[in-house]
Amino acid sequence: MKFQATEQNVKVTGRTLFVEGTRYLSYSGSSIAFTFEGRKAVAAIWSDADAWDETLKGQIAVYVDDSPEPIRRICLDTEEKVYLLYESEQEKSVTITLMKYSEAPFGMCGIRYVETDTDRLCPPPAAGERRMEIIGDSITCGYGVEAENELQPFHTAQENPTKSYSLLTARALGAEANLVSWSGNGIISHYVEETATEPRDERLMPEVYRYTDIAGSEKLFGTDESKWEKWDSSRFVPDIILVNLGTNDCSWCKDIRERKSCFGDRYVEFVIEIRKKNPEAQILCMLGTMDQRVLEEVEEAVQTLAETQKDEKVHFLSLPPQNPEDGYGADWHPSALTQEKTAELVVKEVRRIMNWQ
Repeated sequence: MKFQATEQNVKVTGRTLFVEGTRYLSYSGSSIAFTFEGRKAVAAIWSDADAWDETLKGQIAVYVDDSPEPIRRICLDTEEKVYLLYESEQEKSVTITLMKYSEAPFGMCGIRYVETDTDRLCPPPAAGERRMEIIGDSITCGYGVEAENELQPFHTAQENPTKSYSLLTARALGAEANLVSWSGNGIISHYVEETATEPRDERLMPEVYRYTDIAGSEKLFGTDESKWEKWDSSRFVPDIILVNLGTNDCSWCKDIRERKSCFGDRYVEFVIEIRKKNPEAQILCMLGTMDQRVLEEVEEAVQTLAETQKDEKVHFLSLPPQNPEDGYGADWHPSALTQEKTAELVVKEVRRIMNWQ
């Protein structure tokens, strides 16, 4: 049986584009899941593989049922190919999840169709009752978390959102999670080198957040923004939203008062925008793992929102800096152990806020 990844056939997680019958997974942790009775399942997948060198090609992983570990990881190194997802000698009912590991800017994953060896496709898996949206940067994506040490350069094969605090938190809480995360991104600037004289302010998270998939839209439709799909917040209504931004802004703000003040003002504006789209959600703002130079501004922003917007559903969590003894991932990013420790703190705070057991 051959079928497309429509919401009638599969469970869709994350912000994805569905264009002319193809489901595009872009963000870290975005996925489709389907249940069927049979022995084998394959998927025809398109990727912009030729646009990237070997270190930046798209990466996906395949899970069976509720296993915490994938049965295979696939590098999308060909423009279009039929990939084996699952094969067994026994015919049985199984749930297959295909998840995007690499992040939005690198290696698109367009699912043309899925094909099974029988016609017994079951209803899509049910969505969980708890829902989280997680807005962040490379830390949220799981950038370099599988690298051996900090001296290794970034490679999408070492990126894994399931080992980031983000999906670790969601799994611990039994929550569905939509990740809107992008390495190097921020509120007023992307990451810049120490000698930079201007901020990098293109495609910052406040703009990215407005669209379903800004990277995929630009790839598919070009630079005409009128053709890009705006995100409809009614498609995913989170109970709580985690905001982990500011690390990359630190590289521009440094300890310069005017820059830090600008960051704080823009941070408030962005959370107000988030609130307009999610009027009932709790919002937890956090920072600290890799850089703490605008930590005070984030805390002050939360206080400002409480005072000026009378928003009692916005909270602040200071995260401890990573411990060298816990090791590092690629480019000095958090190691798997640091991510686990961060998740423990975030889970505890979310449980407190949401009164979740």
